[in-house]
Amino acid sequence: MKKLIALVLVLAMVLGLAACGSTDGGSSGGGSTPSADTGSDTSDTTPTPAPSGDSGSSAAPTGTVAYPNCNDDGSINLDRIANYDPDYDYTQNPVYKVAYLASASGPLYADAANSYESWCATMNCQWMGFSSAEGDNDRFMTLLQQALDSGYDILILDPDNTTFPTVASVMNEYPDTVWMAMMSPARDGATGDGIPAGGNLIHPSVGFSHYDAGWQQMIKLFEWIDETYPDADWNEVGCISLDYSLSPPLHDRSLANLDYWAENAPAEAQDNIFVADCAAAGISVQAGIDTVGPIISTNTNIKYWLVSGNVDDWAQGSATAVESAGLGETSCVTTFGGSGAQAQWDAGTQNCWRYALNTATFMYAEPILGSAYAIKNGWTTYEEIWPSWVNYNDCGTDGHQYSSYRLPTVWLDYDNYKHYFEWVDLYVNTDYYHYDDEVTVSIDDYSPIVTEIPAEYAPA
Repeated sequence: MKKLIALVLVLAMVLGLAACGSTDGGSSGGGSTPSADTGSDTSDTTPTPAPSGDSGSSAAPTGTVAYPNCNDDGSINLDRIANYDPDYDYTQNPVYKVAYLASASGPLYADAANSYESWCATMNCQWMGFSSAEGDNDRFMTLLQQALDSGYDILILDPDNTTFPTVASVMNEYPDTVWMAMMSPARDGATGDGIPAGGNLIHPSVGFSHYDAGWQQMIKLFEWIDETYPDADWNEVGCISLDYSLSPPLHDRSLANLDYWAENAPAEAQDNIFVADCAAAGISVQAGIDTVGPIISTNTNIKYWLVSGNVDDWAQGSATAVESAGLGETSCVTTFGGSGAQAQWDAGTQNCWRYALNTATFMYAEPILGSAYAIKNGWTTYEEIWPSWVNYNDCGTDGHQYSSYRLPTVWLDYDNYKHYFEWVDLYVNTDYYHYDDEVTVSIDDYSPIVTEIPAEYAPA
């Protein structure tokens, strides 16, 4: 029987997944290109002191502690208030009705819905369920209006990312309903010099750095070959980067792959990197096979393949192509996400897909629901939450300073993945993963997990 014990887990992190833009390569629905906040911010998990985010001496509710994860003097800590605090009495507040609406469906969205349902029970909220528009933008707006008419207090929204301006306009008419996005940051769709892909932020976001996700995968690939084949001839070492050139977030992962190779691969291997662009093939296992297979078959001089899969489906397809060429033992595939790797490992399958940079969906959902809960209680606002996580190079227009809160990640492999997910079960006080008969965990095994605030967040 898992017992929830007191802890303060400082999460300042991905996925994003995946899959999240959208996670694990997710679908944006409605015919737009994937946003793919898949997986997780890929910063180190080395503990560092969390910034205080102290807002001063606001009036505090009655309870064992004044606010979730408050400062020692009882004042609000806006950088940590969105994370679960077992010392805080959530039952002293109203029971809020929570729903999750998305433009798409699938395992990723089902996992997210399960996560929100579990956190609702922990935070004394009423779970009203998950609804999908199945790729129909008009249907999504209908579902949204129905939820608003039903008087729901908190909405987690994953529309087609091109419709966020419309969604935000509707939500502005219902100020008593708090909303947060999950798979993609809410942006205004503006274009022009100096404007981030997708436009300016119009809401705080939770997710990952896609460029860093690509960079971290390359670090892992280089570590693997250095440890496993330290005497490898780099003339025989090749790298494949899976790309989706029409999706800026996914493309950023591939750009990081290329940059890392250019900076770190020996001179004799500089020409041994290849891009498998899946923009035409799509996000599927078959796309990974179809784009990676020809690269391998036309470069027979390569004995060691390092593959940055970037999305679970592509990683699985890449591994299939590598194994079919008889090079599985001397090759390594990574991804940003990991739900596919988990399913593969659960089935007992081990191949050259060896690593996944992961944030459990429960850990992704926690600060999203927690921040909405804090805003609904009047403790903070959309523009005040996570003050230390404002990226001053990407924080909105007209003086708005919305935060971009990054999630921490953990490297998973066949030997540790059950241990990590059982730790998640312990932290959330659930039994979702059912690995407890195989591994023993302590709350200290992964806690505290923190992510350093990126240097680029600082004001110029």
